[in-house]
Amino acid sequence: MEELSKAIGARLLIQFSYSGETFVVEPHLLGKNKNNQDCLCAWQIETAGAESATNQWKCFLLNDMQNLVLLEQRFCKKRPGYDPYDNSMTRIYYRI
Repeated sequence: MEELSKAIGARLLIQFSYSGETFVVEPHLLGKNKNNQDCLCAWQIETAGAESATNQWKCFLLNDMQNLVLLEQRFCKKRPGYDPYDNSMTRIYYRI
């Protein structure tokens, strides 16, 4: 969770494996969902090895994320529809 907080604070892109796919995302919000699971809400910009849609919001469960890498590339703006007080979260740990 510390690495994700760092990525959000520095607005760094991250890459990780999730459900057999590799994602590159802009992390925006780290928190706990209504099922009491830690999760990351991020703007998905790239998916390798699958046909998942890109350029959309997606929430990822932290327990299912593997091989997390903070990339050197930064993002500079909040994406459309970003809600820093996301009501799908019961607790927010970190946000841009």
